[in-house]
Order: sequence, then structure tokens, then C-alpha cells
Amino acid sequence: MLGPVAADEPSSVPVPPGVPLAIFQPSLDHLDGLLDERGAAVARRFATLADEWTVYTRPQLGQDVADFVLVHPHHGVLVVDVAGGEQRPVERVRRERATVVDQFFALPGDARDPGATVRAVVVDPDRSTADTRSMLDADRDPAVSVWGSDALDDRLGEAVAAPPTVVVPAESVRRLHRQLVVHGITPPPFAIAQLSAEARTIATNPGGARVRGVAGAAGTGKSFALTARAARLAAAGEQVLVLCFNLTLAHRLRRLVVERCAEYGANPALVTCTSFHTLCARIVDDAAAAGIVASEPARGTWPEKIVAKTEEVLRSGFECSYDAVLVDEGQDFRVQWWSLLRELVLRDGGEMLLTADPTVDLYGKSSWSTPSTLASAGFTEPWIEMTGSYRMAPELVDATSRFAREFVTADALLPVVPADQEAVVGEVAPGAGTWCDIGRVADLGVEIGRAVVRLLEETPGLAPRDVVYLCEYHHDGLAAAEVIEAAGHPVHHVYSRDPDERQRRKSRFWPEADAVKGCTVHAFKGWESPAVVLGVGMEQRSRRLAYAGMTRVTSTRRGVGGHLVVVSADPRLVEFGRAFQRGTPVAVDS
Repeated sequence: MLGPVAADEPSSVPVPPGVPLAIFQPSLDHLDGLLDERGAAVARRFATLADEWTVYTRPQLGQDVADFVLVHPHHGVLVVDVAGGEQRPVERVRRERATVVDQFFALPGDARDPGATVRAVVVDPDRSTADTRSMLDADRDPAVSVWGSDALDDRLGEAVAAPPTVVVPAESVRRLHRQLVVHGITPPPFAIAQLSAEARTIATNPGGARVRGVAGAAGTGKSFALTARAARLAAAGEQVLVLCFNLTLAHRLRRLVVERCAEYGANPALVTCTSFHTLCARIVDDAAAAGIVASEPARGTWPEKIVAKTEEVLRSGFECSYDAVLVDEGQDFRVQWWSLLRELVLRDGGEMLLTADPTVDLYGKSSWSTPSTLASAGFTEPWIEMTGSYRMAPELVDATSRFAREFVTADALLPVVPADQEAVVGEVAPGAGTWCDIGRVADLGVEIGRAVVRLLEETPGLAPRDVVYLCEYHHDGLAAAEVIEAAGHPVHHVYSRDPDERQRRKSRFWPEADAVKGCTVHAFKGWESPAVVLGVGMEQRSRRLAYAGMTRVTSTRRGVGGHLVVVSADPRLVEFGRAFQRGTPVAVDS
């Protein structure tokens, strides 16, 4: 794996005039500092590929940075590392390929592995293919191709060509291009959200605080503030770790970080966005490769065991450290996890930030509820409170706040409609609210599907990609998907009756896919959509989940508005539903 080059190492990539030229990201003229001479030699050979190839140099892949990722609309994807002095290059590139597949390329319903559509390659420009294979003992891993200088010089076209049976999904290629992050490249044009005054203060940290807590209700801009802080720290050259509990939220945080890095001129590769347990699993794996093997705990679930192993290897001397650790949706975090990060991952003099909304504490952790807990975790100053909701229309802010007070907790942390809402986010469309009561909880999934179909049929300008439906249970999500697909609309969802498939679908969930999205409330926390269809069951926890789902609606996307449809099987909510229906418009001009 190649690191940044030293000042006296050449990294220019001259290409003979007149040869075909692949598209490079960053361009060939901007690779200084990214590659050493051996990497530059490989880049020169890739530059001779046809211009249908796009070559990403040193892209961020979760917690890794590959040397190259090559993308072609018909030949698929190659994840390439240049063999160097690092340990286990074959294992490393295989792991990078798995990240590309699950987080950047595959869609939830795809097969477990795309096969030759996404390939892993280790290349050594100084040795022959035979010598490189022998040196790496690569015959043990047929899933990884090994190239030497002969493959680069004489057989490059043959080496990069996919088998004739490969079919490359166009939507997967679009997703990969949209999400790959390299230094110095502005992402596809997004309307980067402005920050409120509260969010700007958090992003700039004018007091230089080392440990800060932020409390705010849904839509107050906590994630925007946190990712802006991450980008500002990256602009100063610091390495930043952005964490959350849910794997799906890490995808959104990464996108927000990339947008802010483009705004501030920062290198997004300095920011790692991942879930806490994914981080732990990587630390334990890397420590084992370095010879520090954690003991197996005698009891506990996998999440409990992997945290215990992580603490053991870090205390045994394995190093994984960052200049700043920023945690989003911190109400999902345990104090133990925060303390592990503070003591063993944060570098001396580093900064920590945690944002939380206790009203959507869906896992019941209640981590930050007592003064003694806060003090032991390093929070010596009062938490910053964010109060203004910039996501939802005033009507929906009022309605969801009434629901929280009546059915979640009387002391719910609730937002207000800020005076500068329009100045910060632009025109806010009126909120469109619909409440549907049903007689049997067993019909919930089917009725959610029907509500999605009606919403699309009756709302001009609303496309399938604008709609997300949220369910408590996977069997309801599957039933809804069947109804929506039968009506001719594609569905991109996380639901499955198989726990392993559920995890795979969650890691591949992409809320920007060109389809109706289906997700659990837990996994969609932190995201937003202009149209949300929400199912409410009859359990005690259903009401807290319902509030979390209601607050996922955004009314700020141009030409779409904010649509909230609640399908409730709880007869105790009927009166509230009638008031909800009366209190908000039932239609909105698109």
C-alpha cells in the first residue's frame, strides 16, 4: 500500500503524446504527493487505457485507501494495490474489494458477490507476474489477480478486460462514480446546505473546547454541524474519525463530509466515516495481522465481544489513533464506548464532539442522563443546545412535537420553527400530512405499500426516488415492497427474513437510489426524505419509533414539498390522527 511520497521522491506521471488517455481522478497533473515512483509507473501504464476507463487514484474506501480503482461501463471495476513493504497486500486488496462491493457498488437485492464484475488486483511493476505470484504466495487466493511488469507492458488490455459473461449494472456504476472520494476532486454538484448560526459555532469551535456535547431535536442541523467541523479539521491537516451506531448512517455522514471538504478545500481522505462496531472489527483484525491477538471473551453477544477485544488490543500496544473523534446520534452510544475512544484512540490534545437527541433514544441506552456520567466522560461544560428545526415545514414541526409530548415523553426535546428558517434553507414548502387508520396490525405492510402507490399516483412531480417507507418489522417491509413492485415501481430496501441478508442489505442501502426506498426506522435515523410513509404498530416502543420516523421528512427540497403519510394500527392514536389530518394541509402544489 502506497503512502504519500517524501519531498525528494518524484511523482510526475508523463505520458507519451498520442496515446489513448484514460480519465484520471485527480488528473495526471495533480498526483503530486499521492504516489511514489513505483505507483507513478503504474499510473503511466493505466493512462494508456481507452478513455472509457476512469482511474481513481488513492480513493477513500471506508477505513482504507486503495492505490487505484479502475471503472469501465462494460468491463466493470478493478481495485488495485501496488505491492510494497506492507504486510498482507493480498488480504488487504481483498478487503478493499469487499468494501467497494458492499458500500459503493452492489444494491441491496444483488447476489452475495458480483464475481468478476468487481475484481481485486495486486501489481508489482518491478517484477514479472510469475515472480510476484511466488513472492506473495498468491496461489492460495484465487480471488485476487496478480500482475507483474509483463502484464502492465504487454498484456494490459487483456488483463483489464472482463470475461465475456460479465454484465455491468449501469446503476451500480453510477453509484460508484458518485461516491468514490479522492483528494482534490469536487463531488458531483450538490446544493450544499447553509449552516445556521448555531451550527457555524459548533463547526468553528471558537473557544477551542476539547470535549463538547450538543443536544438538539430532529432537523436542527446536528449532522451538518458535525460534518462541517470534520471538514474544517481536515482542512487544517488533522486526521478525523466520524462515528455513528448505524451502518447506514455512516454513508450519509461520508457524503456530507465530502460536500463540506469541497467547500473548504480540504482533503476528504483525512476523514474516516464508519460505524463504531465496524471500527472495532477492523482494529481487531489489523491487530491480529500485527501479531497482537485478542482473547475470546467467555460470554456475550458479538457486539459486546468485539468491543472487549478492541479494548484489549489497544491496551496491549496496537495503535489506532486520530486527532479528533466526532460522534453523531450519540444517544445510541454507550459511555463505555466513548471512554474507550477518549482514552485509547484520541491523540494527546485531541478534540471530541458528540451530538444527541434523547427523544429518539430508540435503544434505551440513556447514556448521558446524569451529571456524574457526564463528568466522568469529560463533559465539564454545559452542552450546546440546538433548538431551531430547519428540515420540516412549520405545520409538521407542530404536529410531530404534539405527538412527542403526548405519546413519547412529556419532557421531549422539541424543536421550534426558527425565525431564520427561510434565510438558511430557502423557501420551505407547506407540509402535507395524511393519517390512515387500519383495523388489523397484520395488514400493516400491505396498507403501507398501498399508501406509497397512492401517494405516487396522486402527487404530481413526486418520483419514486423521493419516497421512503419505514416499518418496524421486516415482514411488513417485504409485504409493502411486493405491493409497490406489483404497481410497477422499483423498490430499494433493507428487508429480509434472513439475518445475514439483512446485514448485507443494510450495508448496501443507498437512499439516493432511483427507486422507492424501504427501511426500518432504526436504520433510517439520521437520513431525510421529501416523502415518508410510516407504519405504526401497537407496541409501547412503536410510538417512539413513530416520532423518529415522522421527523425524517424534509420540506426543503425544491419542487417536491414535504409529505408525511402515517398508516396506524393503534386504536389509541385515532383521536390524534384526526387532529393531525385537520391541522395540516392534505395536498400541496408541486
